[in-house]
Amino acid sequence: MTKITDVNIYDLNFKLIGVLDSYASIIWRPAYYSIGDCEIYVGATKENVSLLQKNRLAVRNTDVEVDDAGNVIYKNVMIIKSIDLVTDAENGDYLTANGKELKYLLHQRIVWTQTNLRGNTERAIRQLVTENAISPTDERRKIPGMVLGAICGLTDTIEKQVTGDSLDKAVEDICTAYGYGWEIFGLNGEYVLQIYKGVDRSHDQTERPYVVFSDTYENLYNTDYQMNAENYANAALIGGEGEGLERTYTTINEEKEGLERYEMFVDARDLSSNKGNKNEIPQDQYIDALKNRGKEKLAESAISEGFSGEVLSEGNFEYGIDFDLGDTVTVINSYGIKKNVMVLSAIESEDDKGKKLLPQFNM
Repeated sequence: MTKITDVNIYDLNFKLIGVLDSYASIIWRPAYYSIGDCEIYVGATKENVSLLQKNRLAVRNTDVEVDDAGNVIYKNVMIIKSIDLVTDAENGDYLTANGKELKYLLHQRIVWTQTNLRGNTERAIRQLVTENAISPTDERRKIPGMVLGAICGLTDTIEKQVTGDSLDKAVEDICTAYGYGWEIFGLNGEYVLQIYKGVDRSHDQTERPYVVFSDTYENLYNTDYQMNAENYANAALIGGEGEGLERTYTTINEEKEGLERYEMFVDARDLSSNKGNKNEIPQDQYIDALKNRGKEKLAESAISEGFSGEVLSEGNFEYGIDFDLGDTVTVINSYGIKKNVMVLSAIESEDDKGKKLLPQFNM
């Protein structure tokens, strides 16, 4: 059956190979912090098997734009990473292709050498990508076509040491800790990495039109609200390099007290001050790096609270226009639970029954 949305299939240089305009279903789930994914479920034919191959790029026609300068922009690009071809004499043969967001290209690289990040956080992320994928010392590590997008102008600062992490994880960890989003989009055959930050569209602000999902607005149903405080911590003792009494320790949020204090220990002995060699880090900077590790671990141990819900595709707020990934919106369920939440991902699906949008929120 022909669908509203076509899926264009490209090679890694964005050369069009073919167009998929008939399928059983497609699911697209881009993500703000992490790496999103997609699923294409289609009848198995020789043409479809030939078209949907490993490392092909899948882009919905609705995600291809041409700007005023004539540049072709490919958003929400997925790279096919797994194929499941099933032959079924009774129900027919089907092919399922699963892809990862183009951000997954950074999974092919690690942070090769000990890297001490200090100063502006946005520029620190750009440094990691530049040194490990764009202009590495070893030319063989370069990802062809990878470039940096425009500076967003974010002002947070960071003190962090990274060694050996996969490059995508290193970027994701920093973005999660600082509330940044990131994407890699196609532009005239290049892979452009862009850091960005969502905006506040909640009912509590007055700078821009608000976005509210609730029964009253008749644009939200099948909601799921969850809260979990089992692993919550808000004060940390961080242990760095050294052994026994010689080990370096520091703390964060030490002012918490009584029943409002939830402690955790963070083992950060992998962070090194390079004591005794020419690259030695000053003690105050090393302590700052330990505190940053503690901050990241406390963020992972925050109270888990989130909403998910099906949003009417034909409702009064349109995804990608009125709100987008990373934006803060207001959700009110039928029991009166009202929360200002961030849009972390949005599952867009299309099949014979039509289109659906299921945003995933957190607080």
